Amino acid sequence: MRELQNEFSWSKSRHEKFAECPRAYWFHYYGSWGGWDAKTGPATRELYVLKNLSSRWQWAGSAVHEAIRHMLNRSRFTGDGKSLEKLLEETRQRSRTQFAGSREKGYWRDPKRIPGLVEHEYAEPVGPEEWKRIWDELIEGSIRNFYGSQTFDRIRAIPASRWLTVDELDTWTFEGTKIWVAIDFAYRDEDDRIHVLDWKTGKERGADHMQVAQYALYAQRKWNAAPESVVGGLVYLSTGADRVDVAVDAPALEAAQGRMRESIAGMKERLDDPLRNAASKERFPQIEDRTACRRCPFRRPCGRM
Repeated sequence: MRELQNEFSWSKSRHEKFAECPRAYWFHYYGSWGGWDAKTGPATRELYVLKNLSSRWQWAGSAVHEAIRHMLNRSRFTGDGKSLEKLLEETRQRSRTQFAGSREKGYWRDPKRIPGLVEHEYAEPVGPEEWKRIWDELIEGSIRNFYGSQTFDRIRAIPASRWLTVDELDTWTFEGTKIWVAIDFAYRDEDDRIHVLDWKTGKERGADHMQVAQYALYAQRKWNAAPESVVGGLVYLSTGADRVDVAVDAPALEAAQGRMRESIAGMKERLDDPLRNAASKERFPQIEDRTACRRCPFRRPCGRM
């Protein structure tokens, strides 16, 4: 069996980690490499476990995305829609199971299969009322908003034969670099335009618009689409799930490519050997402002407790 290689690649999440803290970026993509194998030693294993942890907000967002993806794929491949209450009950049970597994720190046995929460790993004092708010407002609230939205009405009116992807991980190549992408939903409308949509459980940010522009670049290559035939949209689930149109015209696409080019160059600049994707921790410094450290999963190995 060919040995796995830590090849350089780029994604929106990778860019955000690098921008927030180079040291945390190194822990996540280099220091933790191979940690799935006990032979790499306890230090690497610890980083591998920690990189798979989520904050409570990230966990809630993942729960919403997973519920919508499961529901849409069921409808796509079986034609069988799922009622709102049924989906909420399934999501509630799955979330309870995940929460219990995290509280017992089961993720140390199997970090890929058992979700873990930063709050449990570091014994952060999060009260029951906060966990209930996370469920009520972010998870259940977002799913209810989606079901009651014009966005969902539009999706149900589109024949499944015109659905292009439902939250499927894929890659494309930009100027020699592998780019990871997972569009939450894409379809081809009656005028042969391709719509790329992204669900968000947080507040609107400029970075979200840049992400959709990057999705549009992928869509052009994946489905052999002319630039003017791709349409972008953001759906903010916690605030009503109404679609926000995103500009994916020539200036927006050029800006997205420029941002990617700059981000990739900045990451490679810190490598010891870009051809081998070799990186030493010392070339990825800690940040001075410790505000972000309070929510970082690597605060213990980083010495920022």
